[in-house]
Amino acid sequence: MLESRLNELSQGVGRPVTLRSVKKMDPPKTPEQKKLWKTAKEFEGVMLGLVFKQMQASQGTDLLGGGAANKTWKEMLSEERAKSLSQHGGLGLADAIYQQLALRT
Repeated sequence: MLESRLNELSQGVGRPVTLRSVKKMDPPKTPEQKKLWKTAKEFEGVMLGLVFKQMQASQGTDLLGGGAANKTWKEMLSEERAKSLSQHGGLGLADAIYQQLALRT
């Protein structure tokens, strides 16, 4: 699905776009570029959060014995893992999103 979406985006850019072809871009300079970069990083964090939540749900382990406290702890842990990974390079998704949106602005 992601590959097909990248192919759709490629048609508008005129060159193939894949996650492997995304290069680290220069740091954003203008306020608009900074806002776009921040949004792309936040989106990557949200996506990673969903991935971590699904991974934890499939484990089925209840470290706190189940209940509301365990559910809250799991959600917070997933969110913090996602934020940390996103802030420390992530998967490159934010770079790809930023690059594509920067071309359109």
